[in-house]
Amino acid sequence: MGQGLTSVVVGLILLGLAALFCSPRWELFFHGKGFSRLSLAPFDFSIESSLRFRILSPLLGYILFLKGALFKYLMLAALAGFHMLVYLFHRRKDFSPAEALGIGLLLSMSTLSFFQLYFPGYTDPVSYILILILLFYRERNWTVMICLTLLIFNHDNTIFLFPFLFLFLFGKDFSFGRLRETLLLFMPAIILYGIYRLVLGAISEVGFDTTYYFAAENLRWTWDHVSEHLVEGVFQAFRLGWILPVIALLINVKGKRHNENLLLISCFIFVVSQFFIAYDISRLSGLAFPLIIISGWRLKASLKPNVFVRLLWTAAFVNLFIPSLCIGALEPIPYPPFWWPEFKDWIFNF
Repeated sequence: MGQGLTSVVVGLILLGLAALFCSPRWELFFHGKGFSRLSLAPFDFSIESSLRFRILSPLLGYILFLKGALFKYLMLAALAGFHMLVYLFHRRKDFSPAEALGIGLLLSMSTLSFFQLYFPGYTDPVSYILILILLFYRERNWTVMICLTLLIFNHDNTIFLFPFLFLFLFGKDFSFGRLRETLLLFMPAIILYGIYRLVLGAISEVGFDTTYYFAAENLRWTWDHVSEHLVEGVFQAFRLGWILPVIALLINVKGKRHNENLLLISCFIFVVSQFFIAYDISRLSGLAFPLIIISGWRLKASLKPNVFVRLLWTAAFVNLFIPSLCIGALEPIPYPPFWWPEFKDWIFNF
């Protein structure tokens, strides 16, 4: 069928598998409801919205006439597009179909899919697509600048990924010229978004602003509640998918690739640092999915092809038997397969 059409089919299958192994819902909750409302009139400031700083996806919904109740379908389409691109980009990077599909399975059977299916309308899939494009096209400066700018306009929490992205784009050339060039890639995003926040803050009250997140009461409450569930929440983001970064770190230690380990560790540390101010642990940990991808690159380069494929598919298979949970600051929310209660009853009756 060709890589393009195959990627479309694979992306839809991966999204379908993720839906099969959790309990999809169509009702809007929390920010999903807020983003859907914002998509109806993104710049009508007479309507109160605490999410106006995260304007990109609601604006896309408004422009594409997928607004209001239809907005959740736009985000599902973006999630399917993400899975399609994961497969397509890896095939173009000379991954075999089995390798590209194995990476896709680890990412699809994770919080990246499960949270969106259970809490529709959140705008994270658009961020995932932009990060993915940036990872695979880092040599194209204009593409990088556009992705960085759109990324922060989609959700301000993506700024926690900027230190990692800086190191990723900086590469191994430690010259002053390269440092300046890399810094300039971030300037349009920072300047334009800073202007947007200043202007918007002057004409409208936005609830989820810097003052809200860094208020002493919020910091204290968040850490008191997050600390109890932090390890489990981070694990639940990718479950056995975390084995790829662990093995990549060990391989890099043996090969004395300390810069690459610094890159991997920086991604993890800065993503986890979100939890000083935010508490959707497993969902926000999904922002570390570049760890899975970059580790996959290292493992492909360092392991025999058959060993790499077996590792990917074994991890993906075992993941099916590890209960998946949404971990926040309060009680964990299970993501059981929607067919599990009937199947369980049938087994016991049999």
